Amino acid sequence: MIRKLGLSLGLSIVSAALLMIAVGCSKTPAASQVVVEIPSGFSGDFLLEMGVKDAPALQRQGDAFVVTVPKNGKVSTSTLLLNPRVTFKNGSDGGVWGYSHAVFSTGDGIPVGGKIEFFVGSRKDYDAEEQKKHHSGSMLRSVAPSHEPA
Repeated sequence: MIRKLGLSLGLSIVSAALLMIAVGCSKTPAASQVVVEIPSGFSGDFLLEMGVKDAPALQRQGDAFVVTVPKNGKVSTSTLLLNPRVTFKNGSDGGVWGYSHAVFSTGDGIPVGGKIEFFVGSRKDYDAEEQKKHHSGSMLRSVAPSHEPA
């Protein structure tokens, strides 16, 4: 009887531990606040490359990460934001269009990099830029390697 009670207690403890592990692993990380500062006069594509080895970390102001858009529209950082809450401080005359966020993972789901992209300008300029991207992509061809004997 005591042996049966001990076995039942042991199984209960193991089950509780496994449940705690499963719940802990399934939680999504809290969203990081990100403020993107767009300077007056900026227009064009913006790209934030994240998880870049040897690149500087993003600066923080309080609880938020701060990214200032440079003239060339590209920032590389070692910081990897999995679930960012992005707000824009837009000093330009244009709107923000085509925002996208992507995280790149290994085959077993470990995040290793990512990117945030958007366009700043008028809707007309954004549409023209998107049209250019689609046209240039259609002109690229993939050439399969030849399997002929040398």
